[in-house]
Amino acid sequence: MPIVGKISLKADKDVNAGAEVSLSELFTYDERRKEFTLESDVERDKTKLKVTVSKLGVIETVADTTKKKGDKTNIWLLMKISDFSKKVKASESIKKGDILDITVESV
Repeated sequence: MPIVGKISLKADKDVNAGAEVSLSELFTYDERRKEFTLESDVERDKTKLKVTVSKLGVIETVADTTKKKGDKTNIWLLMKISDFSKKVKASESIKKGDILDITVESV
């Protein structure tokens, strides 16, 4: 699967392993808006994305923007807004302040 981009964001709350949490609960608005450079093109409503968050898990979504490789974007613009509310079961315990790696791939 081609890599779309990678970024590391700081968790804003404690989450026990096995507990469910959404990205909007886990990361502040400012964290979600941190930019990264796209490593491949994405097309709104056509590019299917697999978003892997360390210690959390995987969210499948569709791109909510059209951008080209080399463009700057952020996770907030890249994903459908409704997917930020999807609950994901944490694979490991997360502590407030932990830096979590996020990898976005096209599928």
